[in-house]
Amino acid sequence: MFADLLLSCARHVMQIVAGLATVALVVRVLGPESLGAWVVLGTTGFLVGLSDLGLSIAVQRTAARQDVAATRQVVRLAVLVVTIVCPFLCACAYAFFLHLPAASEALRADVALAAIPVLVAGLAGSLAAPLRSFLLMRGGFTPLAWTRAASAAVQIALTAAVLLATRSLLGPALGLLAGAVLELLLLAVASRNADPHLDLRPGWPVDPAQARDAFRQGAAALALNIGVAAAIRADALILTSYTSLGTVGAYQVASRAVDQIYVFAKQTSAWLLHRLGDPNHRPGALRLGTAVLGSLVSSGVIALAFDGAALLEAWVGALAHDPVTALVVGLLGTAALIAAAVEMASATLAVSGATPWDVTIPVILGHALNVTVSLVGVSYGGVWAVAGGTVCGNVLIALLVWGKVRALVHWPLREVLWTLAPVGAAGLVSLAVGWGLAPLASRGPLASALVCSLVTLLGTGMALLIWWRRHVLLVAAAPAPPEGASAYVPSP
Repeated sequence: MFADLLLSCARHVMQIVAGLATVALVVRVLGPESLGAWVVLGTTGFLVGLSDLGLSIAVQRTAARQDVAATRQVVRLAVLVVTIVCPFLCACAYAFFLHLPAASEALRADVALAAIPVLVAGLAGSLAAPLRSFLLMRGGFTPLAWTRAASAAVQIALTAAVLLATRSLLGPALGLLAGAVLELLLLAVASRNADPHLDLRPGWPVDPAQARDAFRQGAAALALNIGVAAAIRADALILTSYTSLGTVGAYQVASRAVDQIYVFAKQTSAWLLHRLGDPNHRPGALRLGTAVLGSLVSSGVIALAFDGAALLEAWVGALAHDPVTALVVGLLGTAALIAAAVEMASATLAVSGATPWDVTIPVILGHALNVTVSLVGVSYGGVWAVAGGTVCGNVLIALLVWGKVRALVHWPLREVLWTLAPVGAAGLVSLAVGWGLAPLASRGPLASALVCSLVTLLGTGMALLIWWRRHVLLVAAAPAPPEGASAYVPSP
């Protein structure tokens, strides 16, 4: 299990490296305006990825039942749906999302050319999604990790070569396409190795009830993905109508930096997910997961805000000192902290709730508030409104999700506050240490990295100390088993 966790983390790390390297190359070779245009292109490609209509989740759920024949049928159905839906979404994206009124004539022409390989890469990525889900449920962590590593290496190498030769967004676009196509081919080979009888041709299930069940399972995932896309990925599209592409580029730098902290921290709680489905272990897993994930994110974003300027400068140059970058790090960092405090609670509902909609509905409502605040406020507050909308949406999600989780685990409000206390303690410690060491962190990238690491470790350490003391008290207060019964004590 530990090896699987390491391979899963390695796969995510390679994906992160590819994204960070692409941003650095674009901003240093082409400048902030082109980075803003690339953000719009990347957002468009992400939206195309919704074309599986949530059926990748249906593949996971079917494979989890160990129904081999049904899994093969759902994989073929997912490939068929992507083949039909994705070209339509690509055409719509090209027609409606790639108008950049703030861009120069030359940059608009560059975007129009680069959009074609980006959208084709979106098609390849959509076809790969059900195969990735299939391999995850078959325990194929090793081929998944190596596949992602190979595609990331090809993407970075081709991006750098073409970008330096052409000075055009065609470089990162072709790199993205090459990486996506290679990943699709390698995943297809790995899937056939895992199941030699797996048919990867598009097809409709023989039993109509099987198709209906697959679409029903995917509906909640599709609704959730649409909500996430609207709330998070639409920020760039909203900003392009009211601000310069340079501002969009600065927004993306801050957003990507905060997101990487969140993604890294999230991997630390993956090993607890299976415990959330067990009523005996669920409360303990919820407490520990919230303490670890929440403290890592809160300490990490505070360290980035106070001590990470030199690191950001080493990554994207002068754009790190843009006032928009600092503002968005603060606002999106706050939003990430709130999201981290509710992540394990959301996972609890997803695993143990009565239906998948128990977590989907609160998330959709929160993202709807996010988009509303962004759209209504962007003409008045610009970046403040768009990033602030994310904070507002995450607050609503946290309130709704924790309300449902309280009912599920039968906790009073006091217990919820105790569960969140380590996250708050980590934030307070990180604020004090991060502010005090800020002059030292400004001496260079190495000093900045060391100080950020120290701030994160101290904040997380304080959170774990508080969690441990609370855990010891709960274990001591747990009732002793009746005489003659098992000595097992459920996790508090």
